Amino acid sequence: MMNILLFPASLRKHSYNRLLLNYLAELLGEEYKIDILSADEFTLPLFNQDLECDEEIIAEVAAVYHRFNLADGLIIGSPEYNGHVSPYLKNTLDWVSRLQRIRNPVFPANPFFNKPVLLASATTGWTGGLLGLQDARSIFGYLGCLVMPGQLCISNAENVFTGNGICFDPDYANYIESIVGQFRNLVQKHK
Repeated sequence: MMNILLFPASLRKHSYNRLLLNYLAELLGEEYKIDILSADEFTLPLFNQDLECDEEIIAEVAAVYHRFNLADGLIIGSPEYNGHVSPYLKNTLDWVSRLQRIRNPVFPANPFFNKPVLLASATTGWTGGLLGLQDARSIFGYLGCLVMPGQLCISNAENVFTGNGICFDPDYANYIESIVGQFRNLVQKHK
């Protein structure tokens, strides 16, 4: 069974990105083990090299590192903050990516290298987080991930994720299913 890590990179408990990732998890199917990395599971301070000697912080980073490392693929749900990824997403990646460098050989692997990544964003704006996903694409590519060319941008999310469920335009629902299928194929190819 392949492991897929879903990271809703928003601190809000009921964020639209969390709702989007829950929807994508259903589309993936039961042949995948889904791990959702929630904001309430860890609290990392703003990255600061002076804190790399703090064993409590490193223990928390290590727990997150292992979840990225065990994943066969990543789906990132990133809100857009002024045209960029959320500080929460960037900070988490900064800490996890440093662990290999500061604690090798205990953490010898780059947990991002050759890892398939599907980028998605659900926002209340009309661009659907497009600019933030360009930023995410740059960051994950730099970390060594295999970032899919296709991505999901959900605009006006408050009209899509309603109290009555999820309401996508049928054509866009088909597009989402197609992108998820491409992601499944990419994960299987690189397993």
